[in-house]
Amino acid sequence: MKRPGPFMHRPARRGATRGCASQAGISLIEVMVAMTIGLLILLAVVSVYAGSRQTFRLQEDNARLQETGRYALEMIGRSVRHAGWLNVSTLAADPKFSGNAITGEDGAGSASDKLEIQFDGVAGETACGIELAADALATETYSLTADNLQCNGQALVSDIEDLQILYGIDTDNNQTINQFVSAPGDWNQVRAVRVCVLASSENLVNNEPQSFLNCAGALGTASGSDAFTAADDRRLRRAFVATYGLRNRISTIPAP
Repeated sequence: MKRPGPFMHRPARRGATRGCASQAGISLIEVMVAMTIGLLILLAVVSVYAGSRQTFRLQEDNARLQETGRYALEMIGRSVRHAGWLNVSTLAADPKFSGNAITGEDGAGSASDKLEIQFDGVAGETACGIELAADALATETYSLTADNLQCNGQALVSDIEDLQILYGIDTDNNQTINQFVSAPGDWNQVRAVRVCVLASSENLVNNEPQSFLNCAGALGTASGSDAFTAADDRRLRRAFVATYGLRNRISTIPAP
């Protein structure tokens, strides 16, 4: 058998033919479909991340909101429980406390209230964060300025938008509160204090402004639509209420 010469025709190999066919390009439609699917997946991932981030911020601001309200009430309640305390060790020699253990100022209209508390102080104790001198008369005045709860002019808690107070009075001196009023006629009849603080979140976390229960509604001095206020921004708001007894005015033996 003769060998093929250099110019003789040789048949093409089948594998080479199939290889050329496998290297065919992708059409424009296929590229656009792949890009669309990729964009949809990316959009879904971004949407899930944004939703998770929003939920996290909402929960975080809600936790801080509760902490703000509870801390404000704790500070006021601690002072109320001290109201009218007498330092009996120095009372006979040099009495300090006299007058009303507790007084207040009812804010006109929607204005916030003020609360003033007095008691005998001892060395080492503080009034509104300021250390007292030995046997000094302690006076603590709570008020609200620019969304800051203040005590004797010192800012204690921020993001407090309202402070409203009711006083439980005992009109017949039988150790039972007859009613809660905003302005007692006789401050010596006060046996308890009911406090409401309206706290707001630091960030804008709501999707849109929300209506919230105001202090009047939380204290029961308003009802219906008057108990709610429409917010002008997207902050969270919540009214916190607590009632504190004046320990130094409560006796276990009613008057005859």
